Amino acid sequence: MEGTARRVLTRVAAVVAAAGLGIAGLAGSASADITIQQYVALGDSYASGVGAGDYLADDGCYRSTHAYPKQAAQQLGERLWFEACSGAKIEDVVANQLNHLRPGNTEHVTIGVGGNDAGFSTVLGACAGTDTALCEAAIAGAQQVITTSLPDELSELYTLVETKAPDADIVVVGNPRLFDGTTCAGSLAITPEEQALLNETADLLAETTAAVAADHGFDFADVREAFTGHAVCSADPWILGYVGTLESFHPTAAGQDAYTEAVLPFLDY
Repeated sequence: MEGTARRVLTRVAAVVAAAGLGIAGLAGSASADITIQQYVALGDSYASGVGAGDYLADDGCYRSTHAYPKQAAQQLGERLWFEACSGAKIEDVVANQLNHLRPGNTEHVTIGVGGNDAGFSTVLGACAGTDTALCEAAIAGAQQVITTSLPDELSELYTLVETKAPDADIVVVGNPRLFDGTTCAGSLAITPEEQALLNETADLLAETTAAVAADHGFDFADVREAFTGHAVCSADPWILGYVGTLESFHPTAAGQDAYTEAVLPFLDY
C-alpha cells in the first residue's frame, strides 16, 4: 500500500505540474516524455529470454521478443528499458544495467539475477557424464556461494536499485527447477539422484533470493510451481535440455509465457 500511495502522489504531482504550465507549457511539448511511466528489466539470461528465440539484436545479450519483460511491458502499456543480458552476474547488473532507473517515472523494475554468481552453468557441466563425485563437489561449491556471499551481493544491488528508483514497484524474479527425475538425450546423463541435488540447489537459490527481497520489502515472483510438469525431458518441456548452444537449459517461449503469468500480477495496477 505504501508503494501504491507513493505512485499516486507522483502522478498527482505530475498532473499539477502540467496544469501549471498553461499555454506556454503546451508549446514545449518535448518535455512531456518525462511523465511516461517506464519499466526497467534487469538480470541475466533467464530475464533476457535466452532459449525463447526471436532475438532483438546481435549484441550477445539474447533479448527475446518472447521474454517476460517484453510481454509485461506490452500488457502494462509502459516504455521498456530492456537491460537484462545473457551471462550477467550481479556485478554486471550494477555496472551496466542501472542507467535508466529514475525517480518518478520508473514505475516498475524486475530483477532476475544470481544463478551465474552461483556458477550454475559450471555445475551443469560438472554433472554431465558419469563422475558423480565431481558433480557433488560442484553442487556443494554452488551451495556455499548461495549461503555465504550471495545474500550480501544481492542486498547491495537491491539497495542501489531502490535508491535510484525510489518510486518504483520492484519485483525480484526467481528461476524454475530444471529437472523432474526423467532422463533423455538432452539431460546429458545427469542421473535422477544428481537431478534431485540440482533441484535442491535451485530451491536454495530461490529461498535465499526471496529472503533478501523480503528484507527490502520487494515482492518475489516464484516460478517453480508454474514449471511443475514442464521440466527438461518431460512430456511437455518448457525448458530446453542440452541443444549444443548457450540456449541449453533455458526456458522456451512457452516457459517465458509462464514467467509472464507469474510476474505480471505483481506489476499490474
